Amino acid sequence: MAKAAFFAVALTLAAPARAIPATAAPEVVVRVFTLKHRSPDEALAVVRPVLTDGASVIVQPRGNTLTVRDSAAAVEEAARTIAAWDLPPRRIDLAITLLRASTDDRNGRPAELDAADQLPGVGEKLRKLFRFTSYARLDSVLVQGVEGQTVAYLLGGGYRLEFQIEPGASPQQVHLKGLLFERLRRVPGPGIAEIRHDILRTAINVVVGQPFILAVGKDEAAAGALVLVFRGTLVTPGPGIAGVN
Repeated sequence: MAKAAFFAVALTLAAPARAIPATAAPEVVVRVFTLKHRSPDEALAVVRPVLTDGASVIVQPRGNTLTVRDSAAAVEEAARTIAAWDLPPRRIDLAITLLRASTDDRNGRPAELDAADQLPGVGEKLRKLFRFTSYARLDSVLVQGVEGQTVAYLLGGGYRLEFQIEPGASPQQVHLKGLLFERLRRVPGPGIAEIRHDILRTAINVVVGQPFILAVGKDEAAAGALVLVFRGTLVTPGPGIAGVN
């Protein structure tokens, strides 16, 4: 009886299992993207969020290409992303204002923002961000450049601002990479010499048409702080690149 029971169990285990329909695997495709205006390394960072975990990407700097192997849907999404991003460098106008912020004893009178109120949309934001009661304009410049360009300007007679204009994460953003704000000091003696002191190193994203307010540090010349205000505008391509102070 024991042998018969064992034989019955063995037959049950050896019997073929009922086939379970398998889910169809997504179609995998390979596509080579030839970039016209950007590098493949930059393109990789842009398309990575739309690819699946099983994707493979080959970066080929020599041919300025990006080879993507992934599901058909993901590759199609990557194609749309690259098409919207791989565009000629745009011309950008950046209006930059340097303000000195301070706190005056006004005996309970409402805060007066002076120069800040002359900048559209800035005065109200400053009221919400800081407790300063007075803002004086030290300097204003209009920077006209194109994406990929590095610009540097003197501000207020004793400060220097430098950054590289780059495309932002969306068409309505401008990325200011490697932004450096320095204080300049002349060194007494023969000849012209100066000492640069870093106040701030950062990177910011400026939304086109909206002010970006950046508190950059304490003003050594007076009690208070320094504030930079950026406002970007996209410009139809035209001849020349210049800066107007």
